[in-house]
Amino acid sequence: MSDEYHDARAATRSATDYLLRWVEIANEAHGVDILYSLVFTTLWAGNVSHLRGRTYAQLDEIPPDDERRPITIRQVADSLGLPYETVRRRVVEMLKRGMAVKVGREGFIVPLEALARPEIVNALKRSHTSLLRMLKELKSLGIEAN
Repeated sequence: MSDEYHDARAATRSATDYLLRWVEIANEAHGVDILYSLVFTTLWAGNVSHLRGRTYAQLDEIPPDDERRPITIRQVADSLGLPYETVRRRVVEMLKRGMAVKVGREGFIVPLEALARPEIVNALKRSHTSLLRMLKELKSLGIEAN
């Protein structure tokens, strides 16, 4: 076995544990199903995918809406490998809840006001703690990205 796969199963267990904690946190924050959480996350991640490094990195530094790039339902559906209609229904629900807004004909964004909601900020804090836990576990195993 090559060094490339050093502790592969241990690393996969840590990553899987993180992923399952994320699902739990996201579902609690939104109070709905995993598909809604995935669509929400894919939408906001797509909105800010052009922002890199430490730009808007602090908890209280939420990018303003005019710096978000709208994305379409088709883009979200293709990214997740889900049917268009499945994603469309989740986006309609997000619109009703104020968790997304339509930006002309360009697509949708998750607005600043949605990301500033206490349940979303709390979920971000919990996810950050969970991520740090996974990174600490990987470091204790001597696993580092090359």
